Amino acid sequence: MSKQRSHIIILMLLMSRLLVAQQNLTLFLMHDVPQAGFVNPAVSGSMPWIIGVPALASIHASYANSAFSMDEGLRYDAAVDSFYLNFDAVVNGFNSTETVMSSIHYTPLFVGFWVKENWVSISLSEKVTSFNTIPREAARLAWYGNTPFVGREASLDGLRANAYHYRDYALGLARNMSARWSIGLRAHLLWGKGAVYTPRTQGGISTNANNFGLLINLDSRVHSSLPIEVGMDAEGYVDHIDWKEDIDWKDYLMNRRNMGVSFDLGFIYRYDDKTTFSGSLLNLGFIAWKTSLNTFVSSGTFAFTGTDSSTDFNGGDYAEALADSLRGQFLPSPNSERFTTRLAPEIYLGATRKLRPHLNAGTVFYGRILRNKLVPAFTLSVNTLEYKTLNASLSYTAINGDYLNIGAGIGLALGMFHLHAVADNVPGLFRLEKQRNLSLRLGLSIVPVRNGEKEEKAMRQKGVGAIPCYHSPYKGERKKRKR
Repeated sequence: MSKQRSHIIILMLLMSRLLVAQQNLTLFLMHDVPQAGFVNPAVSGSMPWIIGVPALASIHASYANSAFSMDEGLRYDAAVDSFYLNFDAVVNGFNSTETVMSSIHYTPLFVGFWVKENWVSISLSEKVTSFNTIPREAARLAWYGNTPFVGREASLDGLRANAYHYRDYALGLARNMSARWSIGLRAHLLWGKGAVYTPRTQGGISTNANNFGLLINLDSRVHSSLPIEVGMDAEGYVDHIDWKEDIDWKDYLMNRRNMGVSFDLGFIYRYDDKTTFSGSLLNLGFIAWKTSLNTFVSSGTFAFTGTDSSTDFNGGDYAEALADSLRGQFLPSPNSERFTTRLAPEIYLGATRKLRPHLNAGTVFYGRILRNKLVPAFTLSVNTLEYKTLNASLSYTAINGDYLNIGAGIGLALGMFHLHAVADNVPGLFRLEKQRNLSLRLGLSIVPVRNGEKEEKAMRQKGVGAIPCYHSPYKGERKKRKR
């Protein structure tokens, strides 16, 4: 494989995560929007019930890359009318370990309703998520070859690739315990569909300063639960991996043998008439994978001897010879070990302060735990509240070393329909190639019509009015506006 081709593949692998990490930082403080319950189970509806429009209830997509944006790695040269790779600056700018995350959550079914003093929510979601860690020296080795590591080891510790597809059946319960406290719990039953999971990678590649020979010492394990075929050579090592030709996609989508569970917790605390604190802890759970299993193990030491200073990774013949040797003597052999994956826990902590009768200012701290690494974010926002037809938010977020993320959110009642659309980086949606962070959620729901024709006309003449309080935070007291 040529150096140029390998570099393009590296860039494509890193940027392929732009599926467009679940973050919903703008949505978190929009408590008048029922879908805020996705990130804080303590949020209840301000209407007697809500039903997501089938197939359009909610769609959420997010992407986070702490290392680089696409235009930092791929530049355009107008003089020759072509693109070129600018990965030198990208790799040299790596911290010790970078993360690349992405998620797509599709919720075709969602319903929420009051049962006495309890707000009950039910949802069905299809989720695809990935989170990957890339050590700096692994990126340098992939880009520069082994030349910078002559006489020392290029460490691959911490290199991980993880991606999951699973179905999520969720049941949530929110309750106002008193005038100040609201709590929420959501339980998830998960059915895994497909996974690639790397629990750890340790070791590295050393280059001898005298003969440029390579000493590869790795302890790595990659699990998969996918409809693939693994070809073996005569000695029992991996020769190739391909998708099965006769994949039964119905069986794949309806598979209920990879079972998991998870839980979300949330609270809202009204400190006084103007100040509110809230928080949630999400994704406390796991999935046990039992079907279509393969485990690839790389454990041990392998020596490959070069001949002179020109025989490094940058030489096509050398790289090809090395790859052939690895395939025959070092690539892992598959087996059928069951494995368990943990979801990536997320924490939200927020506070708001009322500025005017229908306006507050808020702040949110967010953290996602990827193994032993915390990926933090911080958001400031202003939010409308207690309006009848319109709820809106404007936010600023700092995340992944990116300090210019301007977000916005809207919840809009249009007769019997309620639209929600929230993005943590609105300008970024129009310049995707320059972004390290993107998050978008939108959907359409059906809600009860709150006004008769005469009252609706009067409200339009007066402008936006206050939203009716269908459920009071005071325990045992419910207020429904008269028709």
